[in-house]
Amino acid sequence: MQYGLTEDDLALVHALQLHPRAGWASLGPVLGCRPAALARRWLRLRSHGLAWVTSYPAVTGSAAPVQIALVEVDCAPGRLDEVAARLDAEPAVMTSEHADRGRDLVLTVNAGSFAQMSALLLDRIGQVPGVVSTRAHLSAGIHLEGSRWRLDALDAAQIDAVRALHAADRVPAGPRPDPFSATFAPLTRELSRDGRVGATEIARRIGRPSSTVRRQLAALLRSGALVFRCEVAQLLTRWPVCVTWWMRMPTASVEAAVLRLRQDARVRLCLSLTGPANLLVTAWAGSMADLVRMQHQLEALLPDAQIVDASVILRTRKRMGWLLHPDGRCTGEVVPLTAPA
Repeated sequence: MQYGLTEDDLALVHALQLHPRAGWASLGPVLGCRPAALARRWLRLRSHGLAWVTSYPAVTGSAAPVQIALVEVDCAPGRLDEVAARLDAEPAVMTSEHADRGRDLVLTVNAGSFAQMSALLLDRIGQVPGVVSTRAHLSAGIHLEGSRWRLDALDAAQIDAVRALHAADRVPAGPRPDPFSATFAPLTRELSRDGRVGATEIARRIGRPSSTVRRQLAALLRSGALVFRCEVAQLLTRWPVCVTWWMRMPTASVEAAVLRLRQDARVRLCLSLTGPANLLVTAWAGSMADLVRMQHQLEALLPDAQIVDASVILRTRKRMGWLLHPDGRCTGEVVPLTAPA
């Protein structure tokens, strides 16, 4: 079956990137569509794996996991699929990708402390049968991450209107609970599987009273402990190529570099790293030619930086816990992140 995204589909996804839990009645006037039609469109997009809303514990801020790392994994000949499937099932592996330039897999992983990260890398990932070697790059800071990335399907007035809806729906921040505690973990799990699910449906799934779940869900949403994110099948967008640049620059120049990178809508991820390459930038590009142009622009934008290496992602297997088809659509299967360990 051939899948595609219409302009109306892209507009809906863009709106949900801005306000992932927006009601159809609120979005209808902005998108010029009846609420029931929006609901049907979203059901089609989600059921075909073309777009999905997920949530996950915040990876930045004082209550976030203190350790994030990128891990390059080399596999024994003939064992790549076996190793990849084993690592896909590991909750600590947030994202898993096939990459070029001699890297069999590139993983993004999280842990709750340096000691726990060491155990994850050495005792769990490093000991998976078929893994020959690993190279870990510990993050010293997360500057940009994928929840900020946007399509360009809405005009300026529509963007302002959706942002206004989001601001109107926002409630005053409250205490930040532990999303992995016994009280909130079942809600965190269900929201990772469907970031738009409501209290009544969560209550039905986890066997709690609706009134209780409504109160607990409101506390989670107020707290900012979870990040909500609308994803889209990358290969069906105008930016089917994913590239990561490993850069070296003076530490004193990083803050200014990040401010410049924030202005480029194609950037999905920016991390400070330990090691000789101390800044990582991941972006979605329209083509290989666009990738080369972007690298030239990066070199001009960041004159203090030296590009140490560049890696094109050949296929994404898992993105923030969601397993993907080879064509980039989600399978509907999620490995929810657990408490960093």
